[in-house]
Amino acid sequence: MIAALKFLHIAGLASWCAALIALPLLLRGYSGAIGQREFERFRLLTHIGYIGFATPAALITVAAGTGLIFSAGVFAPWLLIKLGFVAAMVLVHAWFGHMIQRSGEEKRGHWRAGPLLGLTVVLPLMALVLGLVLVKPDAAALLDLIPDQFLSPRISDAGAAP
Repeated sequence: MIAALKFLHIAGLASWCAALIALPLLLRGYSGAIGQREFERFRLLTHIGYIGFATPAALITVAAGTGLIFSAGVFAPWLLIKLGFVAAMVLVHAWFGHMIQRSGEEKRGHWRAGPLLGLTVVLPLMALVLGLVLVKPDAAALLDLIPDQFLSPRISDAGAAP
């Protein structure tokens, strides 16, 4: 059971990451100088790539990962940080979907900087997720990164008279 979930999770993550790299490159390659026929092919390719490939891969990744967390009983602090980075990847995924939708509604070439910005955001997120999974840092090392002000209570002077 755990081996099957790991396989689904890794295969889904690899597919999702590939789509998160390919979609902004497709969007960036889209230029305002193409004709109607090429524009229709571009819209079909990006729509099918997002709706038919990237989103199902993301859902498989998240579902298999959730199942893996509970079946393997892994509740380590590094996992919570990893899930935060995965949540950021989901936000970038949604942003790519928004850009794909806008590509059919707005003037061509008007939003060309967005895909490269998205790519520069999602690549470090992928590297951080992979790094956390491979290194699996211990809780003490993670707590050392947090400043002491966040780990100790503050004394409130709100009740004192001026």
